[in-house]
This record gives sequence, structure tokens and C-alpha cells, in this order.
Amino acid sequence: MATKKNDIQKTADKQSDDPCWDGYKKVGMKIKEGKKVPNCVPEK
Repeated sequence: MATKKNDIQKTADKQSDDPCWDGYKKVGMKIKEGKKVPNCVPEK
């Protein structure tokens, strides 16, 4: 059971470190509908 918990924690850590989808990278912040959100652009 501890292994499953560690996997979930690693997934949560990855999501908090990189808010963008796979294949995209964060390039600053932008304002969308009055809120600041990460500006994710394709890596290529």
C-alpha cells in the first residue's frame, strides 16, 4: 500500500512542478478571464 501512496505523491509533485501538458513548457504567466494562469507553449 505504501508504494501506491508514493506513486500518487510523485504524480502530485510532478503536477505542481509543471502545470503544462506533456510536450508543452511554461513560458511565464498570462491573464485569462481575469485570472493569472501559466502560459504553456509547444516545446518545438
